[in-house]
Amino acid sequence: MTPVSDPSKINNYCKIGFALFVAGWFLFFGIAFADTVGNDWVVQLGSFKKQENARDFINKIKKKGYTPFIVRGSDSDWYKTRVGPYPSKEEADQVVLDLKKAQGITAIVLLSEEGPPDLEEPVDSVDIVVSQFLIWLKAWEAQKINSYLSFYSKDFKDSKRSRKNWEAQRRKMFDTGSIVSIEVSDVKILRADDAVEMYFIQDYKSDRISDVGKKILIWKNEGDRWKIVKESWESS
Repeated sequence: MTPVSDPSKINNYCKIGFALFVAGWFLFFGIAFADTVGNDWVVQLGSFKKQENARDFINKIKKKGYTPFIVRGSDSDWYKTRVGPYPSKEEADQVVLDLKKAQGITAIVLLSEEGPPDLEEPVDSVDIVVSQFLIWLKAWEAQKINSYLSFYSKDFKDSKRSRKNWEAQRRKMFDTGSIVSIEVSDVKILRADDAVEMYFIQDYKSDRISDVGKKILIWKNEGDRWKIVKESWESS
């Protein structure tokens, strides 16, 4: 006769088996979730004061195969258009390059400390400066000297020359008719009491020269507009 197992032992085995199943389930989905929580790199395309303008912009981007979205913080009046998030900075950097080459869109990579889906939103001053920064880059690449210079304060100070000599040098450079491409990376933004400081790596290329280095821009609000009051450059 086959011996009959103790029912209490069978019950214990069932509990252990179920516990192992649940542990395995949590382990599997825990790993899957861990693969997503690091997706904290986003690509900022631009900022808009009107929501309908932001929507029109992202509708155009969607037709190009991207999946953009709009964010707006409770302490900001700006509607920011972004793409992402991405699991690595390298992937976000590649999206910036693709947007520029294929669509002619200037964008920058930003890091969200909170990660998706609730991205940490900067206050209005940073929103404005980021938007101004992207327009400044486009004006430089397009070699539109008057638009480019309009971003600099009348009190702007260059680290190597006077404001007058600096402007003359910039006008001379823009007058060459060179084709210019500027890539920025490792953007860091610090908010001070009355200023916004931007630190980034700048990769400048033209049909005449090319260089890579670290640049610092300090922006201040002059009432009607945020402008650059100081700029420094260190070649790598």
